[in-house]
Amino acid sequence: MDNQIFIQKDSFTQDPSTVKFTFLEGGKDQSGFVVLFEAKYYAYKNKCQHLGVELDWDNNEFFEEEEKFIVCATHGALYEPSSGKCIMGPCAGKNLEILNLKVLEDKLIVTI
Repeated sequence: MDNQIFIQKDSFTQDPSTVKFTFLEGGKDQSGFVVLFEAKYYAYKNKCQHLGVELDWDNNEFFEEEEKFIVCATHGALYEPSSGKCIMGPCAGKNLEILNLKVLEDKLIVTI
């Protein structure tokens, strides 16, 4: 059975920003996040494609200083917010795992 996570759009404080969530997969707690970037929403598993660690050291801090790219706090890999593609770092060319996202008028639904 699919697992659904509901996130209210007003949870996003600015553009860009992120909302982190947890879900159960394979009997283990996993982490994911939704990105609001340039007025569009994207959902990814919170897992660097280099070592499989979570991207954020500080809870829900996914962007680098200029807020143009998602950054892995462990190794500095940079990912495009709109595609999840790693453009710089040890996992260059790989992609974050995209989660199924449905955008409604006032909320988002992530389906695992």
